[in-house]
Amino acid sequence: MRSRGRWGVQLRLTVLAALVVGLGLVVGGAAVATLVRDDLTGDAEELARQRAESAVPLFADGVPAALPELVQVVGRDGAVVASNSGLGGTRLLALWPDADAVTGTSRLPDGERCAVAGVPGTVAGRPVAVYAAASLDHVEDGVSATVHAMAVVVPLLLIAVTLVSWLLVGRALRPIEAIRRQVSEITGSRLDRRVPEPPTDDEVGKLARTMNAMLARMQADHDRQQRFAADAAHELRSPLAAIRARLEIGLAHPDRTDWVRLAQDVHREGARLSGLTDELLALARADDAPDPTGWVDLDEIVLGEIESVRSRGTVEVHLSPFSAVRLLGSPGGLGRVVRNLLDNAERHARSTVTAGLWLDRDGFAELVVSDDGPGVPEPDRDHVFDRFFRVQPARARQDGGAGLGLAIVRDIVERHGGGVWLADSPAGASFHVRLPVTARPTVAGD
Repeated sequence: MRSRGRWGVQLRLTVLAALVVGLGLVVGGAAVATLVRDDLTGDAEELARQRAESAVPLFADGVPAALPELVQVVGRDGAVVASNSGLGGTRLLALWPDADAVTGTSRLPDGERCAVAGVPGTVAGRPVAVYAAASLDHVEDGVSATVHAMAVVVPLLLIAVTLVSWLLVGRALRPIEAIRRQVSEITGSRLDRRVPEPPTDDEVGKLARTMNAMLARMQADHDRQQRFAADAAHELRSPLAAIRARLEIGLAHPDRTDWVRLAQDVHREGARLSGLTDELLALARADDAPDPTGWVDLDEIVLGEIESVRSRGTVEVHLSPFSAVRLLGSPGGLGRVVRNLLDNAERHARSTVTAGLWLDRDGFAELVVSDDGPGVPEPDRDHVFDRFFRVQPARARQDGGAGLGLAIVRDIVERHGGGVWLADSPAGASFHVRLPVTARPTVAGD
């Protein structure tokens, strides 16, 4: 059953090739037979014309006693003046040669087909037409020989074309069948498998490379989802385990438990659990379908998020430099980018957070959020945008976040066609975001 589709394609292509070539051979054979017939008939007409022209001088002084073979003289009134004994009194050709020779076909009294040519002449001063005939038997023989040769050659060529087509199509489909077998064995747990890539750069080679690239993306997404599920389960287990442990202790010793403090501890762990859940939902939406995109005033989003930070009064927020920027994007997604960067800076700043926004010379929007905190150690700079990653001092649960905020920033920025990185700075951390202004984003999370 698996190979039936491949053989079906091979058979259909082979039959199609045989039909096309067979039709071409039949049409070509008919054309060859026609050309042979026309060529031999033309030769016979030329022979008849030469016979007629060579006979004209014989009638200058009158009709000779013996006429050349297959020669006939016809008067102006249409009467046969003289005729070879093999022609009888039947006129060979009705056409009259006024100035040039005329040609045609006729039948001899015995029924034989012949080519006839007539030329003008005179007999004792009277205008006449001198006709001569040439047999066409060799024409039929030549056409018959051609047809018989084609009857042998055409089937042999058709068989050869069919066999060659079958072999070539089978060879061309062999890599596709290998790709199909390999793909049929790939499952969700074996995404590391790849289809064989032929060394050629044709359509099959491009198909194999495209499928391998697709499988690599699927494997990367699968591995990322597995890591995400494992990290999420680990992060969710910690607050749940803390809540359960405190409640079990309280229930085991109800008379010695400070229920108010226990409620505060449970409330704090519940808040941390709620925040982690919100971050996970935000990250899932960032990976999901895009929000409607349109023109967004990024400067207004930045000012709105800065006001929220200033209202909490934990740090001072400065703008330097700052200018209006309008681009295509998702308001919700870009708002979360600014919010997460400001929240991260607020969490680690000693006293001051600085935000800047401007357009560079290349037509990109530049957003910079810096803080005067302890900064990020050099070994950790390549991992700050990884999911669930936290710089070591931030791992204290009351201070550090869930480790998802910067990962969400990177996902949303990249889906807008931009980039984000941690730049070198004299003190603290400085996060740079670069977004295209005119290019429409592919996907934007909220």
